[in-house]
Amino acid sequence: MADSKNLNLLVVEDDLEDEQLLCEALIEIEENRQWCNWRGASIVQVDQLADALDCLRQQQFDAVLLNLSLPDSPVLLDTFVEANACAQGAPIIVLADEEDENLANRLVRSGAEDVLLKSELECSLLARSIRYAVERRRRNLADPALTGDLTGVLSRPAFSFVAPYCLRLAFSSHIETHLGILDIGDLPAATSEDREARELFLMRAADVLQDTLPVSALIGRLEKCSFALILAGMGSGDTEALIARAAGEIEDILQSLVAATVSFSVHQLADAESLETILNDGQDERESLWSGKTVMLAD
Repeated sequence: MADSKNLNLLVVEDDLEDEQLLCEALIEIEENRQWCNWRGASIVQVDQLADALDCLRQQQFDAVLLNLSLPDSPVLLDTFVEANACAQGAPIIVLADEEDENLANRLVRSGAEDVLLKSELECSLLARSIRYAVERRRRNLADPALTGDLTGVLSRPAFSFVAPYCLRLAFSSHIETHLGILDIGDLPAATSEDREARELFLMRAADVLQDTLPVSALIGRLEKCSFALILAGMGSGDTEALIARAAGEIEDILQSLVAATVSFSVHQLADAESLETILNDGQDERESLWSGKTVMLAD
């Protein structure tokens, strides 16, 4: 986030009257200082699902206010599923045109943070819903059980837990999804100084991955010196090129560790079961199992 004192909000609403009322409510919330921990809100407004997905892929938002009835997405639940798949972890608050308890329950089960009825919307309720959604999501992401101690990416258990949910959302929306695994081999670890240097390097490698890959990418530390990456919405060639770029930057950092090597594999996923099979195999088994491509940068 560019400014931690401001909330970055994406408003997805195609009804001009509802959009105006919502923006007036957000302005009133800011004027009455109901954001509490935040100084104000930066708002991006779109009226098509396609535009919302583009915004979510290109920018990190703190929360999304989503009307499901959009002109380019006639199926209400599909609107949420597609937006959630690209939301990069941002909580989504659904703005409902009419009360539908069954749909609301399905949305919450699918990952919606809240469902608010437009006709009952008022400033304090909206401000509280957004604040709570953002804080809940941040606490979940800050849970040390979810992230690596040093790298800041997902731990192996957290990656194995979160990844199937992301894949199911992508598959249900027919979004092409790839798994990449980046292996860093032969890092010195004979002495305590070697091990400390290795961990510092892996922190820098994780930074490169997070800076190079789309913010929607799911990144986990698979083993001590291996990272697992899930990227959705890109073709095989683009995915391979992007991971190759990250691997090249990591290899540049490795120049002082002449014995170390960097390799990566890319594979298009068909189901969650293929993901778990690959994650449970070692590097040699992965290379023999995959129909995807394995690249040794030192070659």
